[in-house]
Amino acid sequence: MEHSKSNKIDHQQHIEESAEWILANRAGWTAFTTWAREKYHINNRQANDLWKKSWAVLNEHFEDNIRQSVNETLLSLEQIELSAMEENDRRIWLEVVKYRNKIRGGEVERQEVKVTGNISVALNWGDQRDPGDEQS
Repeated sequence: MEHSKSNKIDHQQHIEESAEWILANRAGWTAFTTWAREKYHINNRQANDLWKKSWAVLNEHFEDNIRQSVNETLLSLEQIELSAMEENDRRIWLEVVKYRNKIRGGEVERQEVKVTGNISVALNWGDQRDPGDEQS
């Protein structure tokens, strides 16, 4: 059992070391798998698996950094919004609302729509009963 636990720890250390190596060397798949095969004495399949797991760690790290940056920005915008409300500055308040909406992915770009030809619209009104038919 001790040996298995040791292998898991080594494997996790290899993943973390590999992620650091990918970043430090700006390595692509070919360079990485070549390095990993030599460094850890593993085959191509194992090197590819290590590549995938290393990138999962990197992506998680970047997502955490992005999430933290977004949260810090939203907090700053909240402080600016409160200040604008205290000073009754509607222009700044509106800008804050626009930026917050943009950060949260709620911004919708305006689009010009031209309609040519015939248009038909199908409406579904749900239950088609006459309201006068309702019984109390």
